[in-house]
Amino acid sequence: MTDHLQTIAAAFASAVLSQQHRPLRLRWRPQETRFAQWLLVQRVDIEEAWLEGLQAKLTCVSSDPELPLQALLGQPLGIEMVTDRGGLHHTNGIITEARAGHADGALRIYQLTLKDALSIMEERINTRIFRQLSVPRILEIMLGEWRQRSPALAAAFHFDLHRLENRRYPVREISHQFNESDAHFIRRLCRREGIGWYIASAQPADDTGKPADAGVPMHTLVFCDYAALLPQAAAGTVRYHRAGATEQRDTINAWSRQRSLVPGRVWRGSWDYKAVRVDEVASQNVLDQGDAGRALACVLDDGLIEAPHTADGQQDHLRMAHARMMAHEGRSESFEASGTVRDLAVGHWFVLEGHPDLRGHDRTLREFIVTSLRQQAENNFPKALQDAIERLLPASIWQAEVPGAADMRYRNQLICRRRSATLAPHYDPRLHLPPVHPITALVVGPAREEVYCDELGRIKVQLQGLHAEDHVHAQGAGTTGEDRDSAFVRVSSAWAGAGYGQDAVPRVGMEVLIDFLGGDPDKMVVAGVLHNGINHPARFSHGGGLPGNRFLSGIKSKEIDGARYNQLRLDDTPGQISSQLASEHQHSQINLGYLTEPRHDGHGDDRGEGLEMRTDGHGVLRGAKGVLITAQAQDGGRGRMLERETLLDTLRSLEELAQRLSQDAARHHAEATDLAQLERIRKQLQAWESSEGAAGTRHAAAPMVALDAPAGVSVTSQDTMVLGATRHIDLVSRDNIQLSAGRKLLMRAGELFAAFAAKHMKLISGKGSVQVQAHEEHIELQAARRILLEASEEIILQAPKISIRSRDNTEINGGGSFSRWHASLIEHGTSGQWRQQAAEHNVLGPANCPPPEIPPPPTYEDLQQSDSLLVRLRSHARHGRPLAHQPYTLFKQGAQIAEGVTDAAGRLRIEDHQPGDNSYSVELPNGYRFDLPVHEEISALDQQLAASGYRSTEADAESRLRHAGA
Repeated sequence: MTDHLQTIAAAFASAVLSQQHRPLRLRWRPQETRFAQWLLVQRVDIEEAWLEGLQAKLTCVSSDPELPLQALLGQPLGIEMVTDRGGLHHTNGIITEARAGHADGALRIYQLTLKDALSIMEERINTRIFRQLSVPRILEIMLGEWRQRSPALAAAFHFDLHRLENRRYPVREISHQFNESDAHFIRRLCRREGIGWYIASAQPADDTGKPADAGVPMHTLVFCDYAALLPQAAAGTVRYHRAGATEQRDTINAWSRQRSLVPGRVWRGSWDYKAVRVDEVASQNVLDQGDAGRALACVLDDGLIEAPHTADGQQDHLRMAHARMMAHEGRSESFEASGTVRDLAVGHWFVLEGHPDLRGHDRTLREFIVTSLRQQAENNFPKALQDAIERLLPASIWQAEVPGAADMRYRNQLICRRRSATLAPHYDPRLHLPPVHPITALVVGPAREEVYCDELGRIKVQLQGLHAEDHVHAQGAGTTGEDRDSAFVRVSSAWAGAGYGQDAVPRVGMEVLIDFLGGDPDKMVVAGVLHNGINHPARFSHGGGLPGNRFLSGIKSKEIDGARYNQLRLDDTPGQISSQLASEHQHSQINLGYLTEPRHDGHGDDRGEGLEMRTDGHGVLRGAKGVLITAQAQDGGRGRMLERETLLDTLRSLEELAQRLSQDAARHHAEATDLAQLERIRKQLQAWESSEGAAGTRHAAAPMVALDAPAGVSVTSQDTMVLGATRHIDLVSRDNIQLSAGRKLLMRAGELFAAFAAKHMKLISGKGSVQVQAHEEHIELQAARRILLEASEEIILQAPKISIRSRDNTEINGGGSFSRWHASLIEHGTSGQWRQQAAEHNVLGPANCPPPEIPPPPTYEDLQQSDSLLVRLRSHARHGRPLAHQPYTLFKQGAQIAEGVTDAAGRLRIEDHQPGDNSYSVELPNGYRFDLPVHEEISALDQQLAASGYRSTEADAESRLRHAGA
């Protein structure tokens, strides 16, 4: 047994020494000499593909049974296969897995797994933000960071972006890696943009053209967006021929063409919320799929509604749609092959010769790009070593697949596409977007900005949990807590219209709930706002919080750069519901319902019930069409808004009372009451609702204020109160109107002061004097029965002329002495002396002086019979003094017809009036002229006022009253 083991050990040592001459060997970094001396590769199974990467399984043997597996992990390793022309075909990667198999005392089997850097980055899960970058620039940043942060990657990996046409790729406002691996993120971006990639194991050249990092097994991640830019494989032209050990050159010995039915059209739709339309693009298939295939493809639409604003404009969207169609066209035709050509590589093209199906075809139709390649190879060790390995393999957990027959130590399987075809990657957001879910973020903005948004109400947010080191390339944008951390993000609202809606811009520092439209991490939208440990739920009125005030709800804002608030608070406390609209400025509030002090732990002292409007500033109640203030009840708030029947009934009743008293006053020559304004007010109130649709009516849209209360109205002031009107004031009461003044009661009238009482009137001064004066005219005192003048001391009648007249008799009694005057008798009497003093006494015959009487005016019948008109002239309309004994000149239609003097009542008579004569005027000696319009039938208010002497500039009743100051 010892001899056997020694034989195996010697064979292993010999193989190590001669491995540079083996067809299959490993290449380590120069400093890893221990692995180069202790590991021999026996078999390899290598799989690599366009858009997928590289994975290789290596079966190795070592005489060291205790190789440290962990020391192998992360090591760059190259597989070198000698080609049919004596060159080397390289497959380079990084060891990601090492397994120890069975051992027999002399040898141990090991299995190594080799992967490319992009595949390894499947293990790096991250979330980060890229702002205002194109996809090529993002690739450059991320791959550069890999090399910068990891010496292991830097020693084994390069990337190549030179085959990308950068101008095709627009700058994206935001690109969001969301809880996904770096590899998935890169693949997703490339698929969406139509960028392909593959792994190249040839050594990259330095600036001098020589291989860089000589001796180090490097691999390169190559990106390409145009198949014509891909390099030719080292194999060059490949023959189609059967395989055999006697062949001098590697050949392809199996070839199969495949056609697949693909959709005839690609359609994509994306909502553009700025243009408010769906951005639609389409791309048609140009393939020849046969008559039946073409007819079927016409109904196969690859149509998707993508996330909003998925592209940078219409042209970019169309470019992406073309990329989707090119992916379909690319997979419509493929070729499967197998053979022994060892210097083929994914992403490289070759020319096929010798296949009968391709005879006579142009060279361009015989050029093929390798898109998938599986290689299986086995080394040729000395028999003793090979036999030992064969005994160890079945005892290992894994079982390597043998390449082929004993005389065939290499075989491959490949999938190709024509070089003239497209290689655009397939992209389906349903498959390639990462799973997303709502996340939280904080609202951010520029320094010292509490509210920051754009014209659409969009805000900036900072996603939480991002790493600052991932955003160094953008000077921290994404983690700064400022407006550079994101693009503008739309905010969901319960209502959003054209200039109207329900809007509340989330403020800086608020925590918001972020969702993703279309499941795209780049398309963030604010779905809601959340309270947290700093931003507690609203404390209405700066009162208590939750859970004590859990029955309160509403909206409370905060003053920018301050602490005051505005709020709409709804209190649903059982039995005590209320609502409040309030601003802390001047403590202005509208309180409705059951009013309490601000609640703490659900409790607040009672303040009252009903409606309260209060402010520490000015208060205004304004209604352009009118204001109704009433204390009348409305059952449960039902009924018309301007319900005022009780008010109208009261007005009608008061109007009737005023009319009755006016008639009484007129009968007693005390001046009738002008009720036109009271009637107008009542009619305006009655027609209030018609103001909406009856703008042409006389009382439409009357801007009035009406107050009504069934139990009384109290209006008081601690200082001064002014009650005034530019035209008319009516005070009417069914019972009493009482005026009381602590000091003076002053009543002024510009023309006439008339007071009338249907029964009694008293004018009493408790202490001072009573003065009744007429400074320009007369004082008349009349009584139906008696006039009593009584004084405790003296009654003095003083005037230049005093006349005492009576129809029956006159008696003067002083101290018992008297003098009686009758029509037929004068009687004097005294119990004392009778003394007369005069310079001369004359006694003549009988004589008397009857008291003068003003003749009554002619009746209406008298005037009709004599075809006459009777006109009274006054100094002012209605209440002016009669122009008695005034000379006048009468004109008809501008021609003088008479002269005369008015009578004692200021009347003049127009003789021989004929129907149709309606234009008279009177001129006084001072030159003033009266126009006397004549109406055959006096009925209208305007005509009555005109007949009463009211003047007008517009020939209507309101103008006459306004001109007279009524």
